Amino acid sequence: MATTLTLEELNGPVEAELAEVRSATELLWREALDLVHEPAHSHANGRGKLVRPALCLLAAGAAGGGRLDGFVRLATAIELVHLGALIHDDVVDGSPLRRGEASLNSLWNDRTAVLGGDYLVAPALAMMAEYHSCALLMDVAECMREMAAGELADFGRGIAHRTQDDCIALASRKTASLFAVACSTPTRLLDGRGRGPLHRYGSRFGVAFQLIDDVLDLCQDERTLGKPACSDLVEGKITLPVFFMRQAMNPDELLRLDGMKGASLSDEDRAWVGAMLSSTGARARVEAVAAAYAVEARAALGEVAPSAFRDSMAGLTDFVLIRGS
Repeated sequence: MATTLTLEELNGPVEAELAEVRSATELLWREALDLVHEPAHSHANGRGKLVRPALCLLAAGAAGGGRLDGFVRLATAIELVHLGALIHDDVVDGSPLRRGEASLNSLWNDRTAVLGGDYLVAPALAMMAEYHSCALLMDVAECMREMAAGELADFGRGIAHRTQDDCIALASRKTASLFAVACSTPTRLLDGRGRGPLHRYGSRFGVAFQLIDDVLDLCQDERTLGKPACSDLVEGKITLPVFFMRQAMNPDELLRLDGMKGASLSDEDRAWVGAMLSSTGARARVEAVAAAYAVEARAALGEVAPSAFRDSMAGLTDFVLIRGS
């Protein structure tokens, strides 16, 4: 049964620690901005849902971490890695918006934005080093390699050679790898129990999260998304919903879809994409795949001892399928 709880309610067991994460990440975000702008400059898109650090803290609790204040720095580091990756993605994609405000590459330029992303990743690595765990650092380094490798492997891959497995692999490497690290690295600081199930949970959860994100890109408006709608089409990306849409389209429809690459889309164009997403059955197909991954994520939690933390993680597998942004 789908959860009726809000994200805030699901994060309840780690509410206090998550507030500390938010404060720390916003402070570092502000420091980066202030290096380029006057301190009075207002720009707040360092704020997000904090799903990754929340899962890090919840996983720590589920693994028997006891007092969770010792995991706040780890959760903060996970969010900073995520923020750095978003900034670099915006540069690669030429995206003008992030979380409803100008992206750093739009606010500054590509070169400066890349440096801004690096500025956030550096303290993330320092925070992780505080735990004196080579295994933890190796996990994160491998994750960052996977994130970059996913993009590199996907670069230049033609439509004719694209498969459903390719779309899933990109979601797994680019997005799910960090979710898996967020959920499993707390066990590096404990006795290691639960590492396998928590890693599987994060990996499956991350794929479901990205697939739903790809659907939302095609059917939500810019204000809801906090970034340009249909940006994947404009950038020429073949996500799973786009792949399924193409399978069901006639030649004229494919011609119109392909013409959106690099174009400035009208409201009519975006409405057409949303209609095609549903009429081709692509949305239902992607949601079914995402739901299957969510089921696998929830099943992995069956190997974790019962707790309020585990219950929240289970609820998040439902929430990710019904979220609107």
